[in-house]
Amino acid sequence: MSILKTVTSSNITLDQLRTGDSALVVDVLAYDNSEHQSTFDIARRLKELGFVKGETVRILHRGYFGGEPLAVRIGQSTFALRRFEAALIGITPAGSI
Repeated sequence: MSILKTVTSSNITLDQLRTGDSALVVDVLAYDNSEHQSTFDIARRLKELGFVKGETVRILHRGYFGGEPLAVRIGQSTFALRRFEAALIGITPAGSI
């Protein structure tokens, strides 16, 4: 499986961020593989929603059972993401900005 885009330097993804912490978006991963077409489509949708390089993102809340969904604020918008969607978003934690 080849990856179209990779997370630079830190290799930390949004699903690993703690509740209340902020970070900068580094990139959104997308797999270039017919078996993962839905992953590619989700990555494209995340970019359309504003998850683009340099945007500040913050985890507002995690669901009680299994930590899903994640309430995420990017810019002035709030979204609910599943863990696997958040795992496609590479970040740099605010402490290392």
